[in-house]
Amino acid sequence: MAVSLVADLGVDAVAVAVLGWTTLEAYRERGPPSGRPFVAVLATLTAWELLTLGETLPILRSIEALQSVWDLGQLGAALLIPGIWTIYVLGYTGRGTGLTRRRIIMLGGIALPVVITAVFIAIGASETVIEGVLALMASAELFYLVSLLVYATYLLFNFSRDHARVSTWQAVVLTGAIIAPYLVGNGTGGTGSEGPSLGLLLAGGLMAVALWRYPVLIGFPKADYVARTRVVEALQEAVLVLDLDDHVLDANEMAATLFDAPIPGIIGDPLESVVEELTERDLSAGATGIVTLQTTKGRRQFQFSVSAVDGTASESDSDAMPVARTVLLRDVTDQRIREQRLTVLNRVLRHNLRNKLDVALAHAELVEDPELKRGIQESANDLLALSQKARDAEEVMTATEESPATVDLTAVTENVVDEYREKYDGEVSLSAPAELPVTTHRRIVEELLSELVENALVHGGEDPAVEVEVGKDPGTAAVLTVADDGSGIPLREREILESGTETQLEHGQGIGLWFVTWAVTQLGGDISFSENEPTGSVMTVRLYETTTGS
Repeated sequence: MAVSLVADLGVDAVAVAVLGWTTLEAYRERGPPSGRPFVAVLATLTAWELLTLGETLPILRSIEALQSVWDLGQLGAALLIPGIWTIYVLGYTGRGTGLTRRRIIMLGGIALPVVITAVFIAIGASETVIEGVLALMASAELFYLVSLLVYATYLLFNFSRDHARVSTWQAVVLTGAIIAPYLVGNGTGGTGSEGPSLGLLLAGGLMAVALWRYPVLIGFPKADYVARTRVVEALQEAVLVLDLDDHVLDANEMAATLFDAPIPGIIGDPLESVVEELTERDLSAGATGIVTLQTTKGRRQFQFSVSAVDGTASESDSDAMPVARTVLLRDVTDQRIREQRLTVLNRVLRHNLRNKLDVALAHAELVEDPELKRGIQESANDLLALSQKARDAEEVMTATEESPATVDLTAVTENVVDEYREKYDGEVSLSAPAELPVTTHRRIVEELLSELVENALVHGGEDPAVEVEVGKDPGTAAVLTVADDGSGIPLREREILESGTETQLEHGQGIGLWFVTWAVTQLGGDISFSENEPTGSVMTVRLYETTTGS
């Protein structure tokens, strides 16, 4: 007898320790909306085990007045667990958190059979009637509790099939923890192997495993529901929904199309595996900025804004913490190009043209002098060339309004190289494959190559030598390289192009390099500058694979 009592007390003590520790750990991480009902489940299990321990201790069990406390307390805990557990599962699977009216009614349904039985006892019904009512209410209570457990289990397992981060094993562990006190022991009173102690010990162990191994407290299931209904479907821009650990919870069709990432395949994946460039930015709630991302349409510039996802207005916990974040991505590539274009063209008209006209007017005062007349003519020709280039830039920038088509980049490059071999003195060599088909805008590519080759010839040495190369690297549709032996691109020009803005004090000397930058951006590519050896510069344009019809 003494050995049995020591064993029972040992089981109870270990169960209290395991459940108490798990409850404390869960309480420390209770921030997400699904945290509080989970802590409530653990606290009720712990209270149940404490009552079992109290009944096991001989010094307390001998007190007759406390016997009803042990019995009623354990019965109350056993009745409450299914209701609290169902509330947790409802919130975890995206059906809102908090005590709504329906959930209060659900909890009331647990107490209803007990209340009805108490009423019959209070009015002094006969013993036969009370026994009949007890049998009927016990059956109704059992049916109701089993229905709640089955419903919650169904929701959890069904949810595990739809979400990559919620595994079936997580559902098994959690469900096992809840039903263990009812299956291992009689579930209401008793000690050791005859009561729920072993079941509660098993429940504590499984809950500890779930808390350590699985995302039982994060807010993403709730976020999935709220974001889908309140944010994702309501917006046309690309939207990504992230949990607190930067895993993708959801995305709209625009995001799936832009990043070639089918929605079912990316749910649960870390953000870096979907849009790596975004991980380098601050994605806290309220953050905004501009980021360049690789998309199925090439490299595009996006304005991103991050918002917190809150609970629904119908919930009682209106001051609850955000359950996730939404990252909204608005393509501003064309807008930024227009802004840059307007800034530069405005600068050209105000600065370059004005200065040239001042020179022309100064020479006009002495137009009889042949040399001065020649100066006027040269200035006028420069103005005409500059204005023509500006018009060409405007026309090219609108060329992307048409759909891209398959273009043999080798053939286009050969035509441009042949044209400038005839037009300028100098050597222009070409290295290219027999053919290189790419899906792009032919007019922009032609103008881009023309500007690069002409710039290399004009700024080359006394006998300029220009090398043009066409190729392809992994991950790109094509790589265009134009190298010259001139004086190179001034550092100030590079800095201005990299910053993307000009000021009255810091501006370039012309429109040519801006034209190249605009054209590359419109093609969804990027450009880099490097030094050539021993002198000159190398311009490398990378055009990326694009998906047509997206």
